[in-house]
Amino acid sequence: MSRLSGKIQRRSWGKTVEKTARLVIVAAFLAAGACAKSSRLDNQIAADIIKLPEVFSSEFTLVDQDGKPVANTDYAGKVMLVYFGYTHCPDVCPLSLGTISAALGRLTEKQQAEIAPLFISVDPERDTPKVMKAFLSFDPRLIGLTGSEEQIQTARNSFKVAARTEKLPNSALGYEIQHSSLFYIVDRTGKPIAAVRGSASPDELAEILRRGLKGSLT
Repeated sequence: MSRLSGKIQRRSWGKTVEKTARLVIVAAFLAAGACAKSSRLDNQIAADIIKLPEVFSSEFTLVDQDGKPVANTDYAGKVMLVYFGYTHCPDVCPLSLGTISAALGRLTEKQQAEIAPLFISVDPERDTPKVMKAFLSFDPRLIGLTGSEEQIQTARNSFKVAARTEKLPNSALGYEIQHSSLFYIVDRTGKPIAAVRGSASPDELAEILRRGLKGSLT
């Protein structure tokens, strides 16, 4: 081998080593960034989740947005994501439903098929099945549930949902309803296992649902 060819080979080998080293360093930085991101998400999720005691249940008998009678047992085998609100809610409910919709969009089709995203009305006087269907038309994956005052009260009692009607004498709406804003996670056996704060982001809620599907949320 000539001295020239030897120098060329050594130079080429040196460049290869240098390039490989750079790739290793970049990969290490990316891995570190992914770990940091995962750690931040874990911390956020831990802050958002409220573990539920045994006094909570998922019992309800209502009607869906198509007027079909449904009960909690109809969703056995699925993870239920339950949110209580009402169609005339000025801001909180639309934002929360937007979060649910965005979170579902971050899941695979298979994962979505194993989740029942339920929006249960706390305003049966105005929220008829027809009104619920129109309100949720922006995302056909969402399931609207309503019913009689007694049926809604039973559902609220099961999930310990607080709601209070306040009259609006100077408004065409007549009244508004102050209510708690939480996402309830019900496991495949029908047991409510966690409540998620309404401030959770779509990314956080999506990861919580993934863990719920795996049975590793709590």
